[in-house]
Amino acid sequence: MRLLPIITLSFVSLFSITIYANADILAPSSSMVSSRVDNAPNKINNTSSQLSPSKINDCNKTLNYKVFFEGHDIGHYQRNLIWNGTQATINTYSTINMLITKAKLSQHSKIHWSPQRQSFVTDSFERNIKGLMTGKVSATFTDNGAKSTVIKDGKSHQFSESLLPILDGDAIGAQMRLDIMQGKKNFDFILQNSDDTSHYFFKVIGEETLETNFGKLKTIRVDQIKKSDRQLSLWFAPSVDYQLVRATYKRKLLDLKAVLISKQINCPAPVLIK
Repeated sequence: MRLLPIITLSFVSLFSITIYANADILAPSSSMVSSRVDNAPNKINNTSSQLSPSKINDCNKTLNYKVFFEGHDIGHYQRNLIWNGTQATINTYSTINMLITKAKLSQHSKIHWSPQRQSFVTDSFERNIKGLMTGKVSATFTDNGAKSTVIKDGKSHQFSESLLPILDGDAIGAQMRLDIMQGKKNFDFILQNSDDTSHYFFKVIGEETLETNFGKLKTIRVDQIKKSDRQLSLWFAPSVDYQLVRATYKRKLLDLKAVLISKQINCPAPVLIK
């Protein structure tokens, strides 16, 4: 059972693939959007015709999640996203407490929109873990994500891909949210791990209504596929800025869930040109 904190923090790292809606596309035009959601109908509309990277706003986001193991609160996860046009700096902080052990994760990433790829790509990230899984990993990405260099505990490793860009979890989160907003049903990504790369496949299952911290919401469910030994399910709420409001992960002894408990979006007031 001592492995549970390790596996759980690994889930939190995997969770960062999709937990953050990093692309501020179609962000509200008001200067402040609080965590409260009104009771307007939650009809899911197809917004693909309205989307383009040029619509990204200079918005800052803070998302707060709780993580549960078999229904017990074991930690929290916070992400702060600072956008400047088509570039973003993302700061992640997480603490997991399980079986008298504690682990803390902090990660700082930089991503941008690539006109050549027509997708988000990673520039760099740095991850620090303290506690049971103490370690430091940093990575840089070049050639629009075709190559990456990872330094783990002082040792350097190089990777390359020809078909898809190599991405970190933040860039994948941004691209997945955009894919969902554009109405795509299937998508796959190459994730940069600390010592290798992994190919993840996802499929939109359909619409589901959930009870959430923001009331009853219509959501879009996305499942990881091509992995028979586990089940990762993700629910995005269009009426909550297409944010991920719930995620579950089941595998052998694991029964984990993460839920969005609060969010804050700050956007600059529009500049009027006279």
